[in-house]
Amino acid sequence: MRKRINIKTDSEVNPVVDIWMQHLIQRIIIEQLDVPHRLQAKLLYQNIVKGRENND
Repeated sequence: MRKRINIKTDSEVNPVVDIWMQHLIQRIIIEQLDVPHRLQAKLLYQNIVKGRENND
């Protein structure tokens, strides 16, 4: 006899994962831009600093 099991998960709100995903997506987008590496680094740094200011 076979039992049928339904597995369900609760959605979670995890701000750390949200911040990490935003950073990852921003990094992918900035890396695709055709700009010098120094400008890419500056853009990434600005995004990180702004993200910290918004979360405080």
